[in-house]
Amino acid sequence: MESHLKTLEDDKLQLTIVLQKEELQTYIKYVEQEALTEVQVDGFRKGKAPEDVSRKQLDTAKVLQTALENALEHSLAEATKKENLDVFKISDLAIKNNTAERLEYSVSVTPFPAVKIPDLAQFKAQRKEIKITDKEIDETLEVVRDSRATFTLKEEPAVTGDRVEIDFEVQMDGKIIEGGESKNHPLIIGGKNFIPGFEDNLVGMKKGEEKNFSLKAPDDYYQKSLAGKKLDFKVTIKTVQSVARPELNDAFAQGLGKFQNIDQLKGGVREGIYEEKRQKEKQRIRLEILDQIIKAVEIKLPRAFIDEQTNSIMAGFERDLSARGMELGMYLAHLGKTQDDLRKEWRPEAERQAKIAFIIHRISRDKDIVPTEEEITAALSETVQALAARGQMDPAQVNMDNARRALTEQITNEKTLDFIEGVCASK
Repeated sequence: MESHLKTLEDDKLQLTIVLQKEELQTYIKYVEQEALTEVQVDGFRKGKAPEDVSRKQLDTAKVLQTALENALEHSLAEATKKENLDVFKISDLAIKNNTAERLEYSVSVTPFPAVKIPDLAQFKAQRKEIKITDKEIDETLEVVRDSRATFTLKEEPAVTGDRVEIDFEVQMDGKIIEGGESKNHPLIIGGKNFIPGFEDNLVGMKKGEEKNFSLKAPDDYYQKSLAGKKLDFKVTIKTVQSVARPELNDAFAQGLGKFQNIDQLKGGVREGIYEEKRQKEKQRIRLEILDQIIKAVEIKLPRAFIDEQTNSIMAGFERDLSARGMELGMYLAHLGKTQDDLRKEWRPEAERQAKIAFIIHRISRDKDIVPTEEEITAALSETVQALAARGQMDPAQVNMDNARRALTEQITNEKTLDFIEGVCASK
């Protein structure tokens, strides 16, 4: 195998690879032997017929195509290793010669930039003590009670604590605001899930009743475009239901499955809150350290690296909108913006996330942090079984190579973050 590198623009390299006849024959013979084991001939067990008989049933075109794919995959991996390339992205495959005598092709390679990460010991972050209050436990138990509540339709006016379903519109300056329209929207009056004063206006309303009212959004409202503004509401009550919530006692705890009494339930809630806070603290510590490293290192990332991170942010945002029943096009039209405008706004965050990803990658290579085969296999088995159990995937249709690569990267990143945290974080 021959390989040659050529520098292109935009931080790219062109890698050209040449395979000669003997190397190509090796791939063809391997694929043929694999294919022969799958041939079914009448009167013989699969793969057990004489080779000359089995060969007549081989799909020659398919064998050559598979051999080409194998040759491309393996020679590319070998060439990047030979040229000591730390590859971020490979694109623009161009096959220049594909005969029985010679295979020549080229690809564009976007490498990770060569940057030296300083000694991690100079970066410090202080862990915060994790505390859990009785109030937090009580509030969580109330959420659990709410999830087990029963509802009964009523004709009487709604009161605080009732569950209602409503149609509503929210307008500002005569126009419906983003996300300001919903049908059959459920809420518990008094749950304080809406703008202050909204639920108070529902008290006393009956099924089928319509009401118009106005409220001023708080000055510190989380949607900055609405903070301090007058909002006009139109609400129709579709149903009113009284709510019966179970008592917090041993019977309630036992009904949840794995608890013998209310004290065990409270203990389980405490453990759950602790784990949630522990994970948040771990995330905070890691980001604090990574931000310190970003400030200490000059990183010139390839445009493709930042573009890919921006695409990832855009895709995540679009999924979130879809989950809330909105489309990206309508959202942008409401704001009077384009996708390019959104990409420009998110570029600084995309650059930050790209730098974080690069730093993790660089440290994992410098410290030779890799998952064991046992870790990858266990994670792969667990992932496939979990998806199959939820009905989201047929294990037989899983591309195991792609899944293995994704999990290898995921485990590598997690082990690297654990390493960084272990060096830099203190109690």
